[in-house]
Amino acid sequence: MTNATDACDVVVIGGGPAGTCAALAVARAGARVVLFERAEFPRAKVCGSCLAPSGIEALRGLDALDAVADARPLRSVRVACRKRALSIDRPAGVAIGRSELDARLLDRVRSAGVEVAVGAAARVAAPGLVRAGERSLRTAAIVVADGLGGCALDEVPGFGWKVARRSRLGFGAILPAGAVDCAPGEILLRVAPGGYIGAVVLPDGSIDVAAACAPGVLRAFGGPAACAAAWLAGDAHDLAALRAARWKGTPLLTRRRARLACDGIVVAGDAAGYAEPFTGEGMGWAMATGSAAGELAAKVARGEARCEAWPAIHAGIVRAARLRCLAIAAFLRQPAIVGATLAVGAAWPRPFESLARRIGRPAGEAVAR
Repeated sequence: MTNATDACDVVVIGGGPAGTCAALAVARAGARVVLFERAEFPRAKVCGSCLAPSGIEALRGLDALDAVADARPLRSVRVACRKRALSIDRPAGVAIGRSELDARLLDRVRSAGVEVAVGAAARVAAPGLVRAGERSLRTAAIVVADGLGGCALDEVPGFGWKVARRSRLGFGAILPAGAVDCAPGEILLRVAPGGYIGAVVLPDGSIDVAAACAPGVLRAFGGPAACAAAWLAGDAHDLAALRAARWKGTPLLTRRRARLACDGIVVAGDAAGYAEPFTGEGMGWAMATGSAAGELAAKVARGEARCEAWPAIHAGIVRAARLRCLAIAAFLRQPAIVGATLAVGAAWPRPFESLARRIGRPAGEAVAR
């Protein structure tokens, strides 16, 4: 790279679902876009590996459904707490390994003619100016989609995080087939004091395990493996696999940005804010907001819109779903109440199935009964 300052229409920072969907949207609009991703691929990420219908619809709108062509359809959710469990029919969404999905979407971005720079930590030096190593880029619009742990906005005033006081952190790993009692097409969710843990079978038969846990509880267990073994209880069939797994962690999960946009900058995906999601909503939010951010950025580059419109657009996509997820997360913090509710659900499952079918739907979509 040189010290010269280049120019392009839009810069996207982040190569996850939000960033790649943003870049695809910009490219489809005919604008020149450069995408920076600080990590090398393939990369391991803590993720439930479930994609909700909202994410599938976002991919459909970008003509990128081939990225999930071999994903495993999800049919049900099994919620367990203490000695009670409730299985709920929920034919919605798919399971796919996050590393595979990220790599496929990045390949799709390259095929769309986007310049992609991996292993390049980019930062916003000022509105309209991005620096990555010795390279500088002048641009009309910047989409920041670098996730919970991203630092691309650290030099821009006003974009700091506001972290929820009781926020949990996440941890997860990929386990071998059969390590956990989880049927193909089923989402397993076990609730325990201090958090909850989920599992899903991926297309290759391996099992994705991801959890949200109070930091003090995780310290008391001595680490993710012991916590996962205790919370999975009788569903854990291979404790040696849990101990040998490569566990990854996240920063505190529930947070929001002090602002989501300014002149020339919009923030999308997890980088814009996060709440403990369920049954694939996290990736769905990322893809939907990334696609919308890319569409807006392309309009900004053509002089047809301003980035200041972004907070209202973003709220229209995720506000209702995030409020619902915050309410569910608060409910799951009370295992005794969860257990009693599961007992009620065993006798009257229909209201629970109705709620489950609403989770992860695109904003405004009707729910089939």
